[in-house]
Amino acid sequence: MGKIEYFIVEFYGGKTTFYPGEALNGTLRVKVNKELKLRGIRLEFHGKAHIHWSETTGSGEHRRTRHYSNSETYINTMATLFGKGPNESGDDPVLQPGEYSYPFQFLIPNQNMPTSVEANHGYVRYWLKGIIDRPWRFDFTTKAAFTMIEFVDINTLPLLQPCQMAENRDVGCLCCKSGPLSITLYTDRGGYCPGESIGVSAVISNNSNNEIIGLEFQLIQAIVYIASCGKQRHGEEKVASMFQEGVKPGEESRLPMLAFTIPSLPPSTLSCHCLRLSYVLRLKVRVKGAFNSNVNIPITLGSVPYRPPMPPQYPPPAAPNFVGPPQPLAGFSGMAGYPEASKLGEGSQPYPNIAPPSYAESVRGGTSINDDGDSGKALGNNTFTPMYPFVYNYQFPSAPPAPFPQDPATKSTF
Repeated sequence: MGKIEYFIVEFYGGKTTFYPGEALNGTLRVKVNKELKLRGIRLEFHGKAHIHWSETTGSGEHRRTRHYSNSETYINTMATLFGKGPNESGDDPVLQPGEYSYPFQFLIPNQNMPTSVEANHGYVRYWLKGIIDRPWRFDFTTKAAFTMIEFVDINTLPLLQPCQMAENRDVGCLCCKSGPLSITLYTDRGGYCPGESIGVSAVISNNSNNEIIGLEFQLIQAIVYIASCGKQRHGEEKVASMFQEGVKPGEESRLPMLAFTIPSLPPSTLSCHCLRLSYVLRLKVRVKGAFNSNVNIPITLGSVPYRPPMPPQYPPPAAPNFVGPPQPLAGFSGMAGYPEASKLGEGSQPYPNIAPPSYAESVRGGTSINDDGDSGKALGNNTFTPMYPFVYNYQFPSAPPAPFPQDPATKSTF
Protein backbone atom coordinates (compact mmCIF):
# COMPACT_ATOMS: atom_id res chain seq x y z
CA MET A 1 0.00 0.00 0.00
CA GLY A 2 1.40 3.39 -1.01
CA LYS A 3 1.37 6.65 0.86
CA ILE A 4 -1.90 7.73 -0.81
CA GLU A 5 -4.92 5.42 -0.64
CA TYR A 6 -7.18 7.74 -2.61
CA PHE A 7 -7.11 11.27 -4.02
CA ILE A 8 -10.37 12.31 -5.68
CA VAL A 9 -12.48 15.29 -6.70
CA GLU A 10 -16.14 15.08 -5.70
CA PHE A 11 -18.82 17.36 -7.14
CA TYR A 12 -21.45 18.58 -4.71
CA GLY A 13 -24.65 16.60 -5.15
CA GLY A 14 -23.12 14.64 -8.00
CA LYS A 15 -23.81 17.55 -10.37
CA THR A 16 -21.40 17.36 -13.32
CA THR A 17 -23.22 19.47 -15.95
CA PHE A 18 -22.96 23.25 -15.82
CA TYR A 19 -23.76 26.44 -17.68
CA PRO A 20 -21.66 29.62 -17.72
CA GLY A 21 -22.37 31.82 -14.71
CA GLU A 22 -23.06 28.91 -12.35
CA ALA A 23 -21.11 28.08 -9.20
CA LEU A 24 -19.24 24.79 -9.19
CA ASN A 25 -19.02 23.33 -5.68
CA GLY A 26 -17.21 20.25 -4.50
CA THR A 27 -14.65 18.67 -2.23
CA LEU A 28 -11.10 17.46 -2.81
CA ARG A 29 -10.58 14.33 -0.69
CA VAL A 30 -7.36 12.53 0.15
CA LYS A 31 -6.52 9.62 2.43
CA VAL A 32 -2.89 9.39 3.57
CA ASN A 33 -1.56 6.05 4.84
CA LYS A 34 1.91 7.25 5.81
CA GLU A 35 3.40 10.56 6.86
CA LEU A 36 3.57 12.75 3.76
CA LYS A 37 5.81 15.78 3.35
CA LEU A 38 4.59 18.23 0.72
CA ARG A 39 4.70 21.83 -0.40
CA GLY A 40 0.95 22.16 -0.71
CA ILE A 41 -2.32 20.92 -2.15
CA ARG A 42 -3.90 22.93 -4.93
CA LEU A 43 -6.78 22.67 -7.37
CA GLU A 44 -6.62 23.85 -10.97
CA PHE A 45 -9.67 24.75 -13.05
CA HIS A 46 -9.28 24.36 -16.82
CA GLY A 47 -11.39 24.91 -19.92
CA LYS A 48 -9.75 24.37 -23.28
CA ALA A 49 -10.30 23.43 -26.91
CA HIS A 50 -7.51 21.56 -28.67
CA ILE A 51 -7.23 19.92 -32.09
CA HIS A 52 -4.43 18.04 -33.83
CA TRP A 53 -3.97 15.97 -36.94
CA SER A 54 -1.10 15.05 -39.25
CA GLU A 55 -0.79 14.55 -43.00
CA THR A 56 1.90 12.47 -44.70
CA THR A 57 3.06 12.84 -48.30
CA GLY A 58 5.65 11.04 -50.41
CA SER A 59 7.38 7.75 -49.70
CA GLY A 60 10.79 6.46 -48.73
CA GLU A 61 13.35 9.18 -48.14
CA HIS A 62 10.89 11.71 -49.57
CA ARG A 63 8.26 10.89 -46.97
CA ARG A 64 7.19 13.99 -45.06
CA THR A 65 4.73 14.37 -42.19
CA ARG A 66 3.25 17.72 -41.29
CA HIS A 67 1.35 18.37 -38.08
CA TYR A 68 -1.57 20.76 -37.74
CA SER A 69 -2.93 21.98 -34.41
CA ASN A 70 -4.79 24.76 -32.68
CA SER A 71 -5.89 25.58 -29.14
CA GLU A 72 -8.22 27.94 -27.33
CA THR A 73 -8.26 28.56 -23.57
CA TYR A 74 -11.51 29.49 -21.84
CA ILE A 75 -10.64 28.95 -18.17
CA ASN A 76 -7.25 28.70 -16.46
CA THR A 77 -7.19 29.40 -12.74
CA MET A 78 -5.86 27.85 -9.54
CA ALA A 79 -6.53 27.81 -5.79
CA THR A 80 -4.25 26.60 -2.99
CA LEU A 81 -6.28 24.51 -0.54
CA PHE A 82 -3.50 23.58 1.90
CA GLY A 83 0.12 24.54 2.48
CA LYS A 84 2.10 26.74 0.09
CA GLY A 85 1.37 27.91 -3.40
CA PRO A 86 3.78 27.11 -6.28
CA ASN A 87 5.93 30.24 -5.78
CA GLU A 88 5.63 30.68 -2.01
CA SER A 89 8.52 30.17 0.39
CA GLY A 90 8.57 28.76 3.92
CA ASP A 91 8.67 25.41 5.65
CA ASP A 92 7.09 22.40 3.97
CA PRO A 93 4.06 21.09 5.90
CA VAL A 94 3.52 17.42 6.72
CA LEU A 95 0.27 15.45 6.48
CA GLN A 96 -0.12 12.78 9.14
CA PRO A 97 -1.94 9.54 8.26
CA GLY A 98 -5.67 10.11 8.02
CA GLU A 99 -8.50 11.41 5.82
CA TYR A 100 -8.66 15.05 4.71
CA SER A 101 -11.38 17.03 2.95
CA TYR A 102 -10.94 20.41 1.28
CA PRO A 103 -14.16 22.08 0.09
CA PHE A 104 -13.98 24.46 -2.86
CA GLN A 105 -16.13 26.69 -5.02
CA PHE A 106 -15.43 28.07 -8.50
CA LEU A 107 -17.65 30.63 -10.15
CA ILE A 108 -17.78 29.79 -13.85
CA PRO A 109 -17.33 32.95 -15.95
CA ASN A 110 -20.64 34.28 -17.23
CA GLN A 111 -19.67 34.31 -20.87
CA ASN A 112 -20.51 32.16 -23.84
CA MET A 113 -18.33 29.04 -23.93
CA PRO A 114 -18.61 26.08 -26.30
CA THR A 115 -20.16 22.81 -25.23
CA SER A 116 -17.93 19.93 -24.13
CA VAL A 117 -17.09 17.75 -27.14
CA GLU A 118 -14.87 14.68 -27.48
CA ALA A 119 -14.01 14.14 -31.16
CA ASN A 120 -11.61 12.03 -33.22
CA HIS A 121 -9.02 14.78 -33.71
CA GLY A 122 -9.68 17.09 -30.81
CA TYR A 123 -11.87 18.13 -27.94
CA VAL A 124 -13.54 20.94 -26.06
CA ARG A 125 -12.95 19.94 -22.44
CA TYR A 126 -13.45 21.37 -18.95
CA TRP A 127 -11.84 19.75 -15.93
CA LEU A 128 -10.53 20.10 -12.39
CA LYS A 129 -7.04 18.88 -11.51
CA GLY A 130 -5.99 18.25 -7.93
CA ILE A 131 -2.25 18.35 -7.24
CA ILE A 132 -0.26 17.27 -4.18
CA ASP A 133 2.96 19.21 -4.74
CA ARG A 134 5.92 17.28 -3.29
CA PRO A 135 9.49 18.61 -2.98
CA TRP A 136 11.97 16.85 -5.28
CA ARG A 137 9.49 14.10 -6.18
CA PHE A 138 6.74 13.42 -8.68
CA ASP A 139 3.50 15.12 -7.74
CA PHE A 140 0.33 13.16 -7.01
CA THR A 141 -2.48 14.29 -9.33
CA THR A 142 -6.14 13.54 -9.87
CA LYS A 143 -8.60 14.75 -12.49
CA ALA A 144 -12.35 15.13 -12.81
CA ALA A 145 -13.96 16.46 -15.97
CA PHE A 146 -17.41 18.00 -16.20
CA THR A 147 -19.73 19.01 -19.02
CA MET A 148 -20.19 22.63 -20.03
CA ILE A 149 -23.30 23.43 -22.05
CA GLU A 150 -23.45 26.25 -24.57
CA PHE A 151 -26.75 28.09 -24.76
CA VAL A 152 -28.36 27.18 -28.10
CA ASP A 153 -32.07 28.00 -28.11
CA ILE A 154 -34.13 26.30 -30.81
CA ASN A 155 -37.23 28.31 -29.86
CA THR A 156 -36.58 31.02 -32.42
CA LEU A 157 -38.62 31.78 -35.49
CA PRO A 158 -36.28 30.49 -38.21
CA LEU A 159 -35.67 27.19 -36.40
CA LEU A 160 -39.36 26.59 -35.66
CA GLN A 161 -40.44 26.75 -39.28
CA PRO A 162 -40.83 23.66 -41.52
CA CYS A 163 -38.03 23.00 -44.01
CA GLN A 164 -37.88 21.30 -47.37
CA MET A 165 -35.25 20.49 -49.97
CA ALA A 166 -35.70 19.00 -53.45
CA GLU A 167 -33.54 17.35 -56.08
CA ASN A 168 -34.36 16.43 -59.66
CA ARG A 169 -31.96 14.43 -61.81
CA ASP A 170 -31.79 12.00 -64.67
CA VAL A 171 -30.84 8.45 -63.74
CA GLY A 172 -28.05 6.90 -65.78
CA CYS A 173 -25.19 8.29 -67.86
CA LEU A 174 -25.28 10.57 -70.90
CA CYS A 175 -25.52 7.75 -73.42
CA CYS A 176 -28.11 5.65 -71.58
CA LYS A 177 -30.40 7.83 -69.49
CA SER A 178 -33.30 5.85 -68.07
CA GLY A 179 -35.52 8.74 -66.97
CA PRO A 180 -35.92 11.43 -64.30
CA LEU A 181 -35.98 11.00 -60.53
CA SER A 182 -37.59 13.63 -58.30
CA ILE A 183 -37.04 13.74 -54.52
CA THR A 184 -38.49 16.20 -51.99
CA LEU A 185 -37.51 15.97 -48.32
CA TYR A 186 -39.46 17.69 -45.52
CA THR A 187 -38.85 18.35 -41.80
CA ASP A 188 -41.35 19.81 -39.34
CA ARG A 189 -38.76 22.21 -37.84
CA GLY A 190 -35.20 23.38 -38.31
CA GLY A 191 -34.08 22.96 -34.67
CA TYR A 192 -34.37 20.20 -32.08
CA CYS A 193 -33.06 19.11 -28.70
CA PRO A 194 -31.65 15.59 -28.25
CA GLY A 195 -34.41 13.20 -27.22
CA GLU A 196 -36.93 14.96 -29.42
CA SER A 197 -37.98 13.46 -32.75
CA ILE A 198 -37.49 15.04 -36.14
CA GLY A 199 -40.72 14.94 -38.12
CA VAL A 200 -39.52 13.74 -41.53
CA SER A 201 -41.39 13.05 -44.74
CA ALA A 202 -40.56 12.64 -48.40
CA VAL A 203 -42.10 12.42 -51.85
CA ILE A 204 -40.17 10.29 -54.35
CA SER A 205 -41.28 10.23 -57.99
CA ASN A 206 -39.42 7.51 -59.85
CA ASN A 207 -39.98 8.14 -63.58
CA SER A 208 -36.84 6.17 -64.45
CA ASN A 209 -36.42 2.56 -65.49
CA ASN A 210 -34.26 1.85 -62.42
CA GLU A 211 -35.66 0.50 -59.19
CA ILE A 212 -35.09 2.42 -55.95
CA ILE A 213 -34.10 -0.44 -53.68
CA GLY A 214 -34.32 1.47 -50.39
CA LEU A 215 -34.51 4.79 -48.57
CA GLU A 216 -32.36 5.70 -45.58
CA PHE A 217 -32.87 8.74 -43.37
CA GLN A 218 -29.56 9.64 -41.73
CA LEU A 219 -28.58 12.11 -39.04
CA ILE A 220 -25.07 13.29 -39.94
CA GLN A 221 -22.71 14.97 -37.49
CA ALA A 222 -20.25 17.18 -39.38
CA ILE A 223 -17.05 18.46 -37.75
CA VAL A 224 -14.62 21.04 -39.10
CA TYR A 225 -11.18 21.22 -37.46
CA ILE A 226 -9.44 24.56 -38.03
CA ALA A 227 -5.66 24.71 -37.55
CA SER A 228 -3.85 27.85 -36.43
CA CYS A 229 -2.53 28.31 -39.99
CA GLY A 230 -6.08 28.33 -41.34
CA LYS A 231 -6.02 24.85 -42.89
CA GLN A 232 -9.20 22.86 -42.31
CA ARG A 233 -10.01 19.19 -41.97
CA HIS A 234 -13.59 18.05 -42.52
CA GLY A 235 -15.17 14.91 -41.17
CA GLU A 236 -18.64 13.49 -40.83
CA GLU A 237 -20.25 10.58 -39.00
CA LYS A 238 -23.64 8.93 -39.26
CA VAL A 239 -25.02 9.03 -35.71
CA ALA A 240 -28.57 7.73 -36.33
CA SER A 241 -30.49 6.17 -39.21
CA MET A 242 -33.96 4.95 -40.19
CA PHE A 243 -34.87 2.79 -43.21
CA GLN A 244 -37.91 2.72 -45.51
CA GLU A 245 -38.80 0.55 -48.49
CA GLY A 246 -37.92 1.53 -52.04
CA VAL A 247 -39.91 2.66 -55.07
CA LYS A 248 -40.43 0.69 -58.26
CA PRO A 249 -39.90 2.23 -61.71
CA GLY A 250 -42.79 4.43 -62.83
CA GLU A 251 -44.20 4.83 -59.31
CA GLU A 252 -44.44 7.60 -56.74
CA SER A 253 -44.11 7.16 -52.97
CA ARG A 254 -45.49 9.73 -50.54
CA LEU A 255 -44.21 9.06 -47.03
CA PRO A 256 -46.27 10.54 -44.18
CA MET A 257 -44.55 12.29 -41.28
CA LEU A 258 -42.30 9.83 -39.46
CA ALA A 259 -40.66 10.22 -36.05
CA PHE A 260 -36.84 10.15 -36.26
CA THR A 261 -35.54 10.24 -32.67
CA ILE A 262 -32.31 12.13 -31.95
CA PRO A 263 -29.81 10.40 -29.61
CA SER A 264 -27.79 12.17 -26.92
CA LEU A 265 -25.43 14.45 -28.86
CA PRO A 266 -23.66 17.76 -28.24
CA PRO A 267 -25.51 20.87 -29.41
CA SER A 268 -24.34 22.61 -32.56
CA THR A 269 -21.10 24.37 -31.61
CA LEU A 270 -21.16 28.04 -32.50
CA SER A 271 -18.53 29.77 -30.36
CA CYS A 272 -15.39 27.63 -30.79
CA HIS A 273 -12.87 28.91 -33.33
CA CYS A 274 -10.91 25.70 -33.83
CA LEU A 275 -13.67 23.06 -33.82
CA ARG A 276 -17.11 23.54 -35.34
CA LEU A 277 -19.92 21.05 -35.01
CA SER A 278 -23.07 20.97 -37.14
CA TYR A 279 -25.76 18.51 -38.21
CA VAL A 280 -27.54 17.50 -41.40
CA LEU A 281 -30.63 15.37 -41.98
CA ARG A 282 -29.87 13.32 -45.08
CA LEU A 283 -32.15 11.20 -47.23
CA LYS A 284 -30.09 8.63 -49.13
CA VAL A 285 -31.97 7.17 -52.10
CA ARG A 286 -30.37 3.89 -53.20
CA VAL A 287 -30.86 3.39 -56.94
CA LYS A 288 -30.23 -0.03 -58.46
CA GLY A 289 -27.57 0.07 -61.15
CA ALA A 290 -26.90 3.81 -60.77
CA PHE A 291 -25.41 6.38 -58.43
CA ASN A 292 -27.31 7.03 -55.21
CA SER A 293 -28.98 10.39 -54.59
CA ASN A 294 -28.58 12.40 -51.38
CA VAL A 295 -30.85 15.23 -50.26
CA ASN A 296 -29.69 17.23 -47.21
CA ILE A 297 -31.45 19.61 -44.83
CA PRO A 298 -29.20 21.38 -42.27
CA ILE A 299 -30.63 21.26 -38.75
CA THR A 300 -29.57 22.82 -35.46
CA LEU A 301 -29.31 20.79 -32.26
CA GLY A 302 -29.94 22.96 -29.22
CA SER A 303 -29.56 22.81 -25.47
CA VAL A 304 -33.00 24.29 -24.71
CA PRO A 305 -35.93 21.90 -25.35
CA TYR A 306 -38.82 22.88 -27.58
CA ARG A 307 -41.47 25.05 -25.90
CA PRO A 308 -44.92 25.55 -27.46
CA PRO A 309 -45.54 29.23 -28.24
CA MET A 310 -47.34 31.39 -25.71
CA PRO A 311 -50.03 33.75 -26.97
CA PRO A 312 -49.01 37.42 -26.86
CA GLN A 313 -50.04 39.29 -23.72
CA TYR A 314 -51.15 42.90 -23.70
CA PRO A 315 -51.66 45.17 -20.69
CA PRO A 316 -55.27 46.26 -20.09
CA PRO A 317 -56.02 49.93 -20.76
CA ALA A 318 -56.04 52.53 -17.99
CA ALA A 319 -54.13 50.50 -15.43
CA PRO A 320 -51.49 52.80 -13.93
CA ASN A 321 -50.21 50.21 -11.44
CA PHE A 322 -50.23 47.31 -13.86
CA VAL A 323 -47.06 45.26 -14.05
CA GLY A 324 -46.69 44.05 -17.62
CA PRO A 325 -45.67 40.64 -18.85
CA PRO A 326 -42.08 39.53 -18.44
CA GLN A 327 -39.63 41.27 -20.72
CA PRO A 328 -38.14 39.20 -23.56
CA LEU A 329 -34.85 37.49 -22.89
CA ALA A 330 -31.71 39.50 -23.48
CA GLY A 331 -30.88 39.48 -27.15
CA PHE A 332 -34.39 38.35 -28.10
CA SER A 333 -37.62 40.11 -28.91
CA GLY A 334 -41.05 38.54 -28.74
CA MET A 335 -43.22 38.17 -31.84
CA ALA A 336 -46.33 36.02 -32.12
CA GLY A 337 -45.26 34.07 -29.07
CA TYR A 338 -41.80 33.24 -30.42
CA PRO A 339 -38.49 35.02 -29.97
CA GLU A 340 -36.55 36.07 -33.02
CA ALA A 341 -33.13 34.66 -33.80
CA SER A 342 -30.33 36.05 -31.66
CA LYS A 343 -26.62 36.53 -32.18
CA LEU A 344 -24.89 34.34 -29.63
CA GLY A 345 -22.58 36.14 -27.28
CA GLU A 346 -24.61 39.35 -27.22
CA GLY A 347 -26.49 40.46 -24.12
CA SER A 348 -25.44 40.48 -20.51
CA GLN A 349 -27.56 37.48 -19.52
CA PRO A 350 -27.58 34.77 -22.20
CA TYR A 351 -29.54 32.16 -20.21
CA PRO A 352 -33.30 32.26 -19.82
CA ASN A 353 -35.12 31.61 -16.58
CA ILE A 354 -36.42 28.16 -17.45
CA ALA A 355 -36.55 24.82 -15.68
CA PRO A 356 -33.34 22.83 -16.14
CA PRO A 357 -33.59 19.95 -18.62
CA SER A 358 -32.76 16.31 -18.00
CA TYR A 359 -29.45 14.92 -19.20
CA ALA A 360 -28.17 11.74 -20.84
CA GLU A 361 -24.70 10.35 -21.48
CA SER A 362 -23.22 10.99 -24.91
CA VAL A 363 -24.02 8.30 -27.45
CA ARG A 364 -20.27 8.18 -28.24
CA GLY A 365 -19.46 6.91 -24.74
CA GLY A 366 -16.46 7.76 -22.57
CA THR A 367 -12.87 8.72 -23.31
CA SER A 368 -9.60 9.06 -21.39
CA ILE A 369 -8.72 12.57 -20.23
CA ASN A 370 -5.07 11.80 -19.47
CA ASP A 371 -2.57 13.96 -21.35
CA ASP A 372 1.18 14.46 -21.64
CA GLY A 373 1.22 16.73 -18.59
CA ASP A 374 0.03 13.99 -16.24
CA SER A 375 2.76 12.25 -14.25
CA GLY A 376 3.02 8.57 -13.44
CA LYS A 377 1.41 9.35 -10.07
CA ALA A 378 -2.00 10.17 -11.60
CA LEU A 379 -4.79 8.80 -9.38
CA GLY A 380 -8.57 8.62 -9.61
CA ASN A 381 -10.87 7.79 -12.51
CA ASN A 382 -9.58 9.54 -15.63
CA THR A 383 -12.41 8.44 -17.94
CA PHE A 384 -15.02 11.01 -18.89
CA THR A 385 -18.40 10.74 -20.62
CA PRO A 386 -20.11 14.06 -21.46
CA MET A 387 -23.75 14.56 -20.45
CA TYR A 388 -26.06 16.51 -22.75
CA PRO A 389 -29.56 17.98 -22.37
CA PHE A 390 -32.05 15.27 -23.30
CA VAL A 391 -35.83 15.26 -23.58
CA TYR A 392 -37.45 12.13 -22.19
CA ASN A 393 -40.99 11.09 -23.18
CA TYR A 394 -41.16 13.58 -26.05
CA GLN A 395 -44.71 14.01 -27.36
CA PHE A 396 -44.55 13.71 -31.13
CA PRO A 397 -47.07 16.03 -32.86
CA SER A 398 -50.23 14.30 -34.06
CA ALA A 399 -50.71 16.51 -37.11
CA PRO A 400 -47.97 17.57 -39.53
CA PRO A 401 -47.48 21.24 -40.32
CA ALA A 402 -47.78 22.46 -43.89
CA PRO A 403 -46.25 21.72 -46.39
CA PHE A 404 -46.07 18.07 -45.25
CA PRO A 405 -47.85 15.46 -47.37
CA GLN A 406 -51.16 14.95 -45.58
CA ASP A 407 -52.27 11.63 -47.05
CA PRO A 408 -50.89 8.26 -45.95
CA ALA A 409 -48.04 6.62 -47.79
CA THR A 410 -49.23 5.68 -51.26
CA LYS A 411 -47.71 4.50 -54.48
CA SER A 412 -49.23 5.46 -57.82
CA THR A 413 -48.34 4.47 -61.35
CA PHE A 414 -47.77 7.22 -63.90
